[in-house]
Amino acid sequence: MEITPESLSQQIPYYLTQEQKDGLVRALKDFPTNIQYYLNAFQDELLQGDGWTKLPVRNFETGERQTILGIILSNTCDVTPENIRHLPAQIIFAPLIPLPAYITLLRNSGISPSQIESKIAAIKDQRVTTIFFLPASDRLQQDYIALLDQLYSMPARVFELEKEKSKIFTLSQIGFYLFLFKLSVHFCRFHEGVARL
Repeated sequence: MEITPESLSQQIPYYLTQEQKDGLVRALKDFPTNIQYYLNAFQDELLQGDGWTKLPVRNFETGERQTILGIILSNTCDVTPENIRHLPAQIIFAPLIPLPAYITLLRNSGISPSQIESKIAAIKDQRVTTIFFLPASDRLQQDYIALLDQLYSMPARVFELEKEKSKIFTLSQIGFYLFLFKLSVHFCRFHEGVARL
């Protein structure tokens, strides 16, 4: 499914108030440019779509452990500490990397400058299903991308105990909506083209 203002408008969540729906439709008219992706709220809460520092990962080839920037994919209600669970909660996240670093990887792979230019334009227009584009702002000093096909998980308890972590951003209503739509397209394609008979 192509991500366009029309396809996004057809999927507006039912739980929004009419005023919120109208605001979302107005914001979608400017998609993919002039979208306000972030807001300055919920600084102490863990929400789906948040960007955080100090998320632990392990390199499968070397076994090396490190911490990275990442965006939370887990549902907010599934990872909130107030939600008592019978089994320990896990937080799923995708790595965030600076767009210039991704461009360098493409160049080093031998991809032509015209192909790179085309790919970056598609990423910025949110047309690449495995990547969520996050534009530079007062929270992000440069453009970033979230790699939706390179996911990690960690125990929620480990996240809670990490004293040096900090929130980088919280997605606005339109930013969160685009993020959810992107996740749906990436993970839940109803029309996969396989007849399972």
